[in-house]
This record gives sequence, C-alpha cells and structure tokens, in this order.
Amino acid sequence: MEIKISNVSFSYGNNIVFDNFSCLVKDELISAIVGKSGSGKSTLLNLIGGLSCFHGSITFGSLNNYRIGYLFQNSFDQVFNSSVYMEMEFGLKMFKCSDIDLKIREAIKLVGLDESYLPRNPYELSYGECRKVMLASILAYDPEVIVLDNPSVGLDNKSKNELIKLLKSLKKDYNKTIIIVSSDINFLHRFVDYVYLLKDGKICLEGSKYDVFSNEEKMNECGLFVPNVLHFSNIVKVKKNVNIGYRDEINDLIKDVYRYAKWWFV
Repeated sequence: MEIKISNVSFSYGNNIVFDNFSCLVKDELISAIVGKSGSGKSTLLNLIGGLSCFHGSITFGSLNNYRIGYLFQNSFDQVFNSSVYMEMEFGLKMFKCSDIDLKIREAIKLVGLDESYLPRNPYELSYGECRKVMLASILAYDPEVIVLDNPSVGLDNKSKNELIKLLKSLKKDYNKTIIIVSSDINFLHRFVDYVYLLKDGKICLEGSKYDVFSNEEKMNECGLFVPNVLHFSNIVKVKKNVNIGYRDEINDLIKDVYRYAKWWFV
C-alpha cells in the first residue's frame, strides 16, 4: 500500500520537528527511516502509525479502511493482558476477525514460538520473546501496513536472522508494505529495499539501500556510518581501483574478495 505524506507539520511545544514535510512511501517494499537521534525518524513513525496529531495529510492508497500493525521499541509498553493468548486475541476482536483461535496459533508459529507460550504472562517473558509475541499479535489480524520501531533491539543473532527471513516473506508472499526505524544500519542493510535518510526533519537523501548506504559523505554528514560491507567495498574501490560491487551479506563479500584476490598483491 502506497503511503503519501503531504505538507505535514508537527512540533513538540516550541520545538518544530517537521515543517511542510512531504514524501512517498512506496507500495509493497521494506522501507527504512534512518538518521541520528533528533532527526525526526521516530516521530515520523508515530505520525504514520496514527499516534500523534499533526497538520497536513497522510493517505494510505485509495482505502478508507485499513489496518496498521505497530511494533513499539519497548514491546512491554504495548502489553495490556495477562496472557499471550488474550494479548493476541485483543486485536483480532477489535477488527472483528473470524477464526480467532486458528489465527492466533498460526501467528505464534510464524514468529518462531510454539503454542506453549499462549497461556504465559507476557511480563514473565524475556525482552526478545515479548517482541516476538507482540509481532505475532500484529500479524494475526493481517494489517496492510507494518510499522516497526527498532525491531532488532533485544534480539540475538539467531532471532535477528529469523526476523529478517520473516520480513522478507511478508513482503514477497503477502505483499505487505513495511516501514522500519532502526539505529542498526548493518541489520537494515541486509534486507531493506528503500531508505529515507533524515536530518533535522528533512529528507537529506532517499533511494535504494545501495544508493543511500554507500554514500559515505551523506551518511557521515547526517551522523551515521555506512554498513561494514559497503564500507569495505568502498575502500577496495578507492585503494585498489577494483569494483567488487555491493553485497547484502558478509559471506557474499568474502567470496568476491577471494575472486579478486589477485589484485590485492599487485
């Protein structure tokens, strides 16, 4: 679902965050909003998620009725019920979904947890487990747009890999539009399609992840570093005049380095 943000203005008291801000979030892509602290990225996420009032307009395709799934940075902040089952049931009842029990059991498995979690108290779970539960509660009611605030926080490498696989599947197999804010640039680079780089409430640069993340000058200007994989590729290009291209995963980069190894000893 395409999201059109038009002439949006928002402030916290006298602190202006956005002044006639506009952008277009592309349909059925995984888009990342990045920027240093105070750039407006989390505020923009809240505006898209409908958590704050603002001047201007945000439209979601041509639909008047749509569902947004919002995963908070601290998942415990959105827990209201005493069991995982009841927590997942809440959104399904609110949207008057059918087959509630089936949807709950399918969603909990989708995030890599089994049904033994359903009777448990969410507050007794680990931080990472709670994030998975809240993501499952969102997926259960099948939103058109999924909004994630720092989803990798509290997750180990195995859980991060599982999350990446799930998000890719949601885009490819279920045609979801996904928007992510994260300070973990290396994590984002592995799977996002499009990037909005914010600075002081304005878009400093936008484009494919390779266009944005490989632009060290702009990234540094906005207080960020490029992903390690791209930084290494840039160094090879500058120092050895060898273009090994840009890769998502470090293993693919290692293969390219081996392929061009003869240039390193010239």
